[in-house]
Amino acid sequence: MTDLTEDQEHALATFKAALHLPKGGFHVLIVELCKQYQLPFQTCRAVLKKTQKSIELKVRLNFQNVEPSDLTQEHWLRLIHETLANLAKDNKPLMESMTSGERYCQLISDMQQSFDASDREMQLDKLLTIYEQEVYKSLGAMLHTSALYWELRDDLFAMSDEQLAKFADYPQHVDAIKHLQQLSLQIESN
Repeated sequence: MTDLTEDQEHALATFKAALHLPKGGFHVLIVELCKQYQLPFQTCRAVLKKTQKSIELKVRLNFQNVEPSDLTQEHWLRLIHETLANLAKDNKPLMESMTSGERYCQLISDMQQSFDASDREMQLDKLLTIYEQEVYKSLGAMLHTSALYWELRDDLFAMSDEQLAKFADYPQHVDAIKHLQQLSLQIESN
C-alpha cells in the first residue's frame, strides 16, 4: 500500500461521500439493477464493488489523471450501467430461453403423445423441474436477500394470482409462471 498525499486522501473521502445512497443504500440499488438488467444479485453487486475499487485505485495509483467528475456518484453509476448493459446484451428473454430448452421441448413432445396416469405424473415432474431450473432459480438469484425473495415459492402451484401480483416488476418471470401453469392444466386435462 502506498502512502497517500493529503490531496489523494481528500479525493477518496470526496468519492466515498458521493457514494452515500439514502433509502436502503447499496442493497436497494443492486435489486433495482438486477430488475433493470435481468442479472443475478451477486453479478450486480460484484460490478458495484469492482467499479468502486477501480475509481479508488485510480486515485491511489494514477492521481494526476483524476478529474473532479471522476469522484461523483453520477460517474460511478454511469460506469456501473455501462458494465451491466454490456453483461446483459446477450440475455435472451426468459420465455425464449425456457421454451427453446431441451427440458421444455421434451415435455411438449411428451404431451403430444397419448399417455396414462403415470405418464401424467412424469410430465408434471418435468414441468416442475422446468419451473425450478428456469424460473424460480433465476428470479431467486435476482431477489437475493430482498424482502420480496421471501415471497417467492419453490412450488409452481403455490404461485397464485395474488402471489404473482407481488412480482409485477418481473413480467418475464410472471409470464413464464403463467405459461407453465397453463401447461399443467393441459397435462391434467389429458
